[in-house]
Amino acid sequence: MLVYHPAFDVYHGVFRALLILENTPGKSMPTDTLRIVDLYYVFPYLLADLEFPKGAGVKGRKLAGTASRFNTLPSPKTFLAQSKGLHKLIVAALAGRELISGDALKVGIVKRTENLVPDELLRHATPEDLDLAGYLGTKIATVPLLGKEGLKARSKLMEFRYDPT
Repeated sequence: MLVYHPAFDVYHGVFRALLILENTPGKSMPTDTLRIVDLYYVFPYLLADLEFPKGAGVKGRKLAGTASRFNTLPSPKTFLAQSKGLHKLIVAALAGRELISGDALKVGIVKRTENLVPDELLRHATPEDLDLAGYLGTKIATVPLLGKEGLKARSKLMEFRYDPT
C-alpha cells in the first residue's frame, strides 16, 4: 500500500525550506539546523521535548500543543537520520533553481540568494504555516547549532558531545 506523507515529499520539502528561510533573519542557517527545524515544522508537537532558548518558551509550548497535521513519529531521532538523503535532495533542488547559494552549500550553509521565490510557491502557505515558520525561523533556527547550549543539544536529535566548541 502506498501512503503519501509530506515529510518524504521533496517538493513539499522545498516549500517548507523556503518558507522557513524566508522567515529567518539573514535567510541563512547550517544544513543540520534546517533539518532539525524542518522536523519541528512537520511535527510541531515535538517542540514539547525541546529545551527552549531564553524568550522562546511561551510560544514554543503553545505550538507544541499543535497536533501534527500529518502523523506522529515513533522515533524522531531515527526519522531525522533517515531523512538526511531527502534533505540533500531538497537543498540540491533549491541550489539548482539558484534559490540558495551553491557555494555556501558546499560548506554546509543553506543561504538564500537574491532570486525571487516564485509567487505561486509560497501563496499556498496558510496563516498557521506562516506562524509556525515565523517562530521556527526567528526563535529556533537562530540558536547556534553546536555546543552544550546549541540546537543539537537542546533538541536531543543529534550527537553534540564531540562538536568543536
